[in-house]
Amino acid sequence: MKEVYPFQSSDDERKRLIAQSGLVAPLTRRLFERAGITAGMRVLDIGSGSGDVALLAAHLVGPTGEVTGIDRDPAQVEYAERRAKTQGLTNVHFVAGDFREIEFTPAVDAIVGRLVLMYAADPLDAILRALRNLKSGGIIALQESIIDYEGPVFIEPLDCLAARAAEWFRAGFKHAGVHSRMGMRLFGLMRKAGLTPSTEIEMLVPIQEGPDGALFTTLVSVVRSQIPAIVASGAATEAEIQIDTLEERMIADAPADGVVGYFNLGHVGVWATKPYRHPRPLLADR
Repeated sequence: MKEVYPFQSSDDERKRLIAQSGLVAPLTRRLFERAGITAGMRVLDIGSGSGDVALLAAHLVGPTGEVTGIDRDPAQVEYAERRAKTQGLTNVHFVAGDFREIEFTPAVDAIVGRLVLMYAADPLDAILRALRNLKSGGIIALQESIIDYEGPVFIEPLDCLAARAAEWFRAGFKHAGVHSRMGMRLFGLMRKAGLTPSTEIEMLVPIQEGPDGALFTTLVSVVRSQIPAIVASGAATEAEIQIDTLEERMIADAPADGVVGYFNLGHVGVWATKPYRHPRPLLADR
């Protein structure tokens, strides 16, 4: 399976990721705290993007700890480094590369990540490769999404432009091969990798409102970063999307009583520990 990341690398995309983090950060922080990520730990953040997860972890491990974020996009790495410096954080740094290839010596105390495995061609292989850098008894805490490709878009009313925009980016996700049920698969995936996951599983579904709230801005930012994937899917052309006026047209199209939606995205958090004798993964169950 070819691996395609559906979002473009741009300043607009980095702003979108920061806004997205504002929605899901409470669950991410709760996940890390319950997993036991605390002061003094060495942490690896896989697929760190604009740095939000690594920065959160840096606050949890404090000045005696250390966080390394890794991302394949050098522009993201540079941006995340600037954010860390702006916040005065000296216990976090970022490197460009593929987390599946990097090797740490000594192994880290914890691995974290948010919305990473859903974009991997082989999620089990990805998690197994990451685990090479986790010490025995160490923690892995991940957060992944659920996207319903077939059911109705959860925007009310269904006949508004905002609902059409949600259909566009959902089509882009599907075309790119994004794993739609990774959030629900995460627990089983950890077991297949030979881990011992906690049965305390949580999901957060951010719901927003438009036009007075942030819903339309969120939708436009997702569509903007995903235009090539949307066009490639055949769901809409750039002329149909008209990205520069999309939010304005959503506002004009909205009924008097507003629009509410979450466009089928749920964020599931699961954490696990690596056994002191890491058992053989269930590779036959890939």
